[in-house]
Formats: sequence, C-alpha cells, structure tokens
Amino acid sequence: MPFPADESKLVSIFIQTLLYGAYVVLFLITHWVLVYKRPAGQPINRTMLGISVSMFVLATMHIAVNYTRIIKAFIIFKDEPGGPGAFFNQLSEFTQLFGSAIYVAQTLLGDSVVLLRCYLVWGRRWTVVAFPVLLLLGSTASGIGILYSMAKVVPEAEIFVIQLQQWIVTFFSMTLATNIICTSLVAFRIWYVNRQSILFSGQTLKPIMLLVVESGAVYSATLMTLLILYKTESWFQYVLLDAVSPIVGLVFSMILVRIGLGLTTVGGETRKTTKSRAVANERDVEKGHQSSRLETFVAAPRALETTTMDSTVNQGSDRDSGHRADSFGASESTLEKEK
Repeated sequence: MPFPADESKLVSIFIQTLLYGAYVVLFLITHWVLVYKRPAGQPINRTMLGISVSMFVLATMHIAVNYTRIIKAFIIFKDEPGGPGAFFNQLSEFTQLFGSAIYVAQTLLGDSVVLLRCYLVWGRRWTVVAFPVLLLLGSTASGIGILYSMAKVVPEAEIFVIQLQQWIVTFFSMTLATNIICTSLVAFRIWYVNRQSILFSGQTLKPIMLLVVESGAVYSATLMTLLILYKTESWFQYVLLDAVSPIVGLVFSMILVRIGLGLTTVGGETRKTTKSRAVANERDVEKGHQSSRLETFVAAPRALETTTMDSTVNQGSDRDSGHRADSFGASESTLEKEK
C-alpha cells in the first residue's frame, strides 16, 4: 500500500518534534558553552553564537510552520474535497511556500558554513574553494527556482511534477556535492597536518578529523536518502525533509558541546587528562623541546571547524604555551600553510 501524503506529514511532524526537542536541549548547552564556558579572558565567540542562534531560529520557524499546516489540513480544511492530502498538495499555498523558503535558507546557511570552514582550514586559499563556491551559487539559484516554480505551478500539481523536479533534484544534488567536497577537503587537510603534529609533539588530530567526517557524513547521508526518495516519488520524502532542519542544528551543536566540554580533544583524551599531561609537557618546553599549539574552532554542518596547528621551536621564552587543546575558542584562527 502506498504511503499517502497525509500519513507522511503526520509521521514527519512526530519525528521532527522528537529531534527538535533534543535540539533545544543541545542548543541551550551550546549557548552555555559559548558564553560561560569559554577560556578565561577570551571574548564571546560572536560568529559561532550568531550561527547557532540563526540555525535555532530557522529550525523553530520551520517546525512552527509545519504544525500550522497540520492544524489547517486536519482541522480547518478536513472536509474540503480531497481531504488533508489535497491540502498538502497545494504547492502555492502560503504556508507551503513559507516553509520551503525556510528550508532553502537553512540549507544555504549550512552550506555557507561548510564552505567557510574549508576556506579557513586551507589558509584562505580561494583556489581550493572556487568550485564549491560555484556549487553554492548554483544551489542558491536552484532554490530560488524551486520557490518560483511552486508559486506558478498549477493548483492540481504534485511535488513530483516535472517543472519542480528539475529544480529540486538540482538543489539536492548541488548541496550534497558541496558538503561531500568540502568535508573531504577539510578531512584531508587535517590528516596532512596530523602527520606534522605526530612528528613534532606525538599528539594526534585523528579525533578532530573523525569529528569533521562524522558531522559531514550524517548530513550527506540524509541528503542522499532524501534525493533517492524524491526521485522514486515516495511521499516518505516528507519525513526526511522535515527532519533535516533539526538534524543540521543537532550536528552543529553536538560538535560544539563535545569540543567545548572536553569530550573530544587531541589524542581523544578527556580535558582532565589533557591538563595533567600539559603539566608534564611544560618541563619539555623548559628544556627547549619542540612545542605545538592546537586551537580548534569547530561548529559544523549543516558546522565550522577551523584547525590551527602552530609548530614552532620554543627556546624557553614561551613557558606557558605547552601542549594545549583548547577547543572552540578562536573565531579568527586559521590553518597555517605548511612550509
């Protein structure tokens, strides 16, 4: 038996509510980490805070629109011809257009953050991110095309109509490609720097690299499944479509929380272990041994991770530098070019 539109929306609002509830908790913890848990003397990371709040506002607006549509479909227009299913197929209806606009905006925000992450990690090299920038511009154009086509399509048309399908498939494909390419570039860059880190300090950036890959993989897998469901014209695509909004925020906040609370550090150590080892490492600094400083700025995708590896020969004048993994603090840190 096929999965109709009205049943799909009921399942989707249930799943979205569960994910949004978890997101609210993580958002509050993220706010606490960014505002109150930051290192002493360091200003509030306004970039991360702004991205976090923006994603939360968009996710809240999206679920509010979906609840409005559920109420209108199953209560206000339940006796209209075609029932709730017919209401959900009215693509030019205001709540449908508004909800789609929110989804497009949040997707473009997430893609922009992933792109910025890649740009910073690669030392602000435009040549590295030139192609992903073109993909982002293409996603923006196709997103606008989706909204325009939905407003102009005939009232009886379904979401799978050919005029919309071209724009929607293009949009999903480009945002998927953007995330896969940027995540791969960031992971490769961290892997490359990790080799230097192990040589100089014996520390490994593998936990950070895995964090980046995991964040990109969750979102990319969701997009790929969504694209497959849409191409097979399954109404179950609504379930994943509505789940994307809180998933983006969950991945973003979870990474910040894991880094900010010391649950993921260099070498996979806890914050307590890292501090105890830092005391021992200070003795090596005093002896003129090589020291390395890792500052990680992680918030990611729909996430921003900027990893800075400063490998310098310490002659004893910088006794406070030591081996350090203070995760989320530096909003303007960049990955220095390897020499």
